[in-house]
Amino acid sequence: MSKYRIMYWKHIPQSFTVEGDGRTIKKQLSQKIQDKIDAYAMAEGLTSASDYSAQYKRGDWIERDGSPEEVADALLSQLETEFSKIEIPKRNGIST
Repeated sequence: MSKYRIMYWKHIPQSFTVEGDGRTIKKQLSQKIQDKIDAYAMAEGLTSASDYSAQYKRGDWIERDGSPEEVADALLSQLETEFSKIEIPKRNGIST
């Protein structure tokens, strides 16, 4: 049994930590997801570093069956698949 916690920018996962069996694994989502976070921030006009940074939040710890490595691999795949399809809001009538 392991536990994980996701770091979100607004509602979009950016990274996560998995703990179990005395080990800690940290993973970041792909550059593609980071680019979507940046595009989302621009579309919402969050261009200052403080406005951008204020949108980060940590999720609760969640338990999941498996070793830390198994949980990290499965979670990374799941989040990448789910959030690669996120729609970016329109800004000034321009779709991003």
